[in-house]
Amino acid sequence: MSSDWITLIPEKAGTVPDEPRRFAALKRFREIAPDAHEIEVILLEKMTFFDCGSNFISVKCPACSVEIPTNDWQDIMNTDYVDEGFMLAEYSVPCCGNYFTPHMLFYEGPQGFGLFALSARNPNIGKLDSNHKREMEEILGIELRVIYQHI
Repeated sequence: MSSDWITLIPEKAGTVPDEPRRFAALKRFREIAPDAHEIEVILLEKMTFFDCGSNFISVKCPACSVEIPTNDWQDIMNTDYVDEGFMLAEYSVPCCGNYFTPHMLFYEGPQGFGLFALSARNPNIGKLDSNHKREMEEILGIELRVIYQHI
């Protein structure tokens, strides 16, 4: 049986909102997705990759919008992964030679990195409404990236 998640991560990788903000966001997310199978706050010690599962389409350069070949992206990911976490160092992309961290790349099928996430499993709401996203950003005090994962 497949599952879907809506995962909210900080647009600025490594940002962790304080506990009262996390609690308020969790409470509001439960109101937004009352039929979700599970909603949780995720706090991690090492930088983690939050992927979109089978919703993945491509990775593109944020400077020139050229698609980065999957094997080149995987090489960047493998190099960046150290001691069970990601460093988010800057790497030269093959298309234009600019330097970006893996989090800065443009993921079609949004993905990203973080130490904090708010995640709903099988939320049964489709896409997160843009007004709800802004509301969650206000509650948490940060800009968010929304990841739709399907497994």
